[in-house]
This record gives sequence, structure tokens and C-alpha cells, in this order.
Amino acid sequence: MMFGSGSQEYDERNAVPINIGEEIFLEWANKKCSFVTRLGFDEKNRNVDYFYNLNPLLRNIPDFLIINNERAFLVNVKGTGNIKKKEMDLLPKIIETYATEKAPLVYAFCFRDCEPIFMNTDKLIELFEQAEDKAWSDGVVYRNINVR
Repeated sequence: MMFGSGSQEYDERNAVPINIGEEIFLEWANKKCSFVTRLGFDEKNRNVDYFYNLNPLLRNIPDFLIINNERAFLVNVKGTGNIKKKEMDLLPKIIETYATEKAPLVYAFCFRDCEPIFMNTDKLIELFEQAEDKAWSDGVVYRNINVR
């Protein structure tokens, strides 16, 4: 099994004992940021029973809050370029609910071979629209965006 490839099904992805992308992000943030804290759910270390019964906006709380260069950011961490369609469909509400002009939501794509690649939500939407639908065998639709 290849960690972080994003090609596995749900059960395979969640069987991995750690979230490599988040580990890479935390290593970077602890060195570069004056503040970092987890906001969202941690499915690897503190799984929540009946998680999928929760409101989708609650399930999609941004992963982290950081302060970098005296500026606050909400961060969603991704370990692959695969983005689920249902997340993108919900993204405008996520932005409206959690982000502000002074604390925007950004995505951090975290791979083993480089520092996190940060992307604002406008760029993410643009790249998502350019990509083609794919689906895992469990029916979850996603697109692989061109992060690099």
C-alpha cells in the first residue's frame, strides 16, 4: 500500500495509522508559524463514532488554525491532489461559515518531497473545474487537480 497516493478506497485510506499530509504540515508549521492548533476532527488519533451523522459543515471544519507572519489562516491539509466533489460542492458554504477576509481558508498540499504547497480557494476551484471526474469503486466522485 502506498501512503498518500490517494488512490485507495475509503477503508484502505483510513486503515493507515497516521495522516502523512498532516504530519508534514505540522512539522512545517511548528518551525514556521508563531501559532498552530488543530480545529477539525482527527480521524487517525481521535475518531468520532457516528461522524457521518453530523452536519456536513461540522464535519468539514478546517483542519488547523495557524498564525504566520502576523496573519491568521484556516488550513485544510491534503496529502494528495485528489479532491472529493462533495467537498467542492460544499466549499462556498465552508468559506462563508468559517473564513473571513482577515483569516482566509487556504489549502496546504503536503507531499514528502517538498514544503507544503499553499493554495487559496479561488485557485483550488479553478483547478478543480479544469480536472475531470473520476470515481473510486465505492462511488465517491473526485478529481485530481494539478497541484504542482
